[in-house]
Amino acid sequence: MGRDDAIAEILELQHRLVRRSMRDHSRTLVAEALTPIQFHLLVFLHGAPGVPTAEAAEVLGVRPNIATGVVQRLVDRGWIERTASPDDARVRLLSLTAAGVALVDEATREAERGFVAHLAALSDAQIGQLREILATIVADGGALADRGDA
Repeated sequence: MGRDDAIAEILELQHRLVRRSMRDHSRTLVAEALTPIQFHLLVFLHGAPGVPTAEAAEVLGVRPNIATGVVQRLVDRGWIERTASPDDARVRLLSLTAAGVALVDEATREAERGFVAHLAALSDAQIGQLREILATIVADGGALADRGDA
């Protein structure tokens, strides 16, 4: 098998793995009646608390007025809080509440359990190889981001 064919097969396998992971996350979405965009915002804020609504809109790929509606629904459910920016009182900073952190943590644990179940099919040697491969990809991804390619 040539490199191009192998890469095409890797892409297909990666897509299948992502779809399985999405099913694992879907359990949380359904159980909590969350839309994918709401869940995406919760996950983003879990890793980047204290961002302005405008930045959240950019990350979500939506207009600011749409992001404001998404944020309001999550505020109403007690998962996000808005605070005034210390630099500009007109700017609202978004962060997860303790309940929002707990929700994302549980969804992450559920997805991780699903992924670990898939890893059970691998030998110890394959686990080591996969770890090395993923570490290389992640390290190179950082280089791509530094160049503006990612």
